[in-house]
Amino acid sequence: MASNTKQTKFRRQLRRAKMGKDRKAALNANGTTPVFPVHTPEAHANAPKEQLPASGE
Repeated sequence: MASNTKQTKFRRQLRRAKMGKDRKAALNANGTTPVFPVHTPEAHANAPKEQLPASGE
């Protein structure tokens, strides 16, 4: 059987390894960058004609 010190150190090591596990998994699944609009009417209004999409949006 392991000594009390060894058990304590192992438990502390496990606890440190598990800290933030749920948060990190959520970040991996969903990413860290918030959703933002790419093609807004303001962007189209300020863009030169050469950069506008061909469909005329």
